[in-house]
Amino acid sequence: MALELEYDKTGGIYLLNKIRVLVLPKGSLEAIQNSVNQILGLATKGIFQEVSSTVFYSFLQDMEKRKAIKVRGSKAEEELFSFFKDLGFGRISRISQDLDTYRVSIEGNSNSFLNINYNSPYCFGSIGILTGIYRMTTNKDVETVETKCRTTGDSDADFFNVTASETKSQYTYIPAQVFDRKDRPLEKVEIMRDDTEIFINSIPSEIIPATYFPYLFSKLRQIIGQGVYGIESQAGKEVAKIYQQYNLHVIEEKYGLMGLNILPVISGVGGIELLKTDQGYLSEIDVYNSFNALHIDDSTEKRCFFIAGLMSNISYKLTGTLLKLTEKECSSINNEVCKFSFE
Repeated sequence: MALELEYDKTGGIYLLNKIRVLVLPKGSLEAIQNSVNQILGLATKGIFQEVSSTVFYSFLQDMEKRKAIKVRGSKAEEELFSFFKDLGFGRISRISQDLDTYRVSIEGNSNSFLNINYNSPYCFGSIGILTGIYRMTTNKDVETVETKCRTTGDSDADFFNVTASETKSQYTYIPAQVFDRKDRPLEKVEIMRDDTEIFINSIPSEIIPATYFPYLFSKLRQIIGQGVYGIESQAGKEVAKIYQQYNLHVIEEKYGLMGLNILPVISGVGGIELLKTDQGYLSEIDVYNSFNALHIDDSTEKRCFFIAGLMSNISYKLTGTLLKLTEKECSSINNEVCKFSFE
């Protein structure tokens, strides 16, 4: 299948077959899960599995509606495995099938890492992805269990058992952000692939539906209240640390952008406009189309803490200055733009 990934320069966003996605450095899901796990431990296991299965199942539904993928027929499973490999989640293979139980492996899994508090595998995001895949292909409820993980040292890959039941529940549906590309100036994206990874703008990446993080933080907000915002900010800083491993100044030179203006190009967070004083000092940062502010629930609060953490930490890599940002306005509460100022 042809995956059409394009960059909308006007909006500062990536579109995969017209559906908005984020392009994050490989390991971002790991970094974010670690940030949450430091506070809540394995209590978050069910949340990550539920969020991943809901968002990716919804994402597959939207891709099917746009005729970008097929989820029925003898080749459906193989095509969906190829689809997720192209998104940067590793090579998925079915090893065997015993009636309605599938034994599946993932090599080069971007979500495979060791739990920082316990000596146990932590591929909760991958469990959710496999749940979404087999919900689509079997049209049944499924239970996914990880049996081996390469991070524990007893396997070269991650192994899962997926068992389908005879029922089909009514799943939560999170619609993708779909954009009309008419009259939009879109750019081709530099993509390279090896056996298990995808490189976008020369950075090993994973492509994630734009609704993933707003939905995740909304679910966590229901559990721990406003304490989630500190976790969210830390998660943004952890993703920034991954970016700091790469020579972002080379990308700056290639795209003719400087400082934080490079963030939309390498991730698709939304358009960034920097406002300066008469003396040339930064005074505010406006983010248009902030993925962090997508309406997932009925929140009446500013919510772009992830983006604030990301911009704060990556600013040091790009400019040599560490910025401390506070969000003053947010489009999630009907402001025109997400506006950040400096403390």
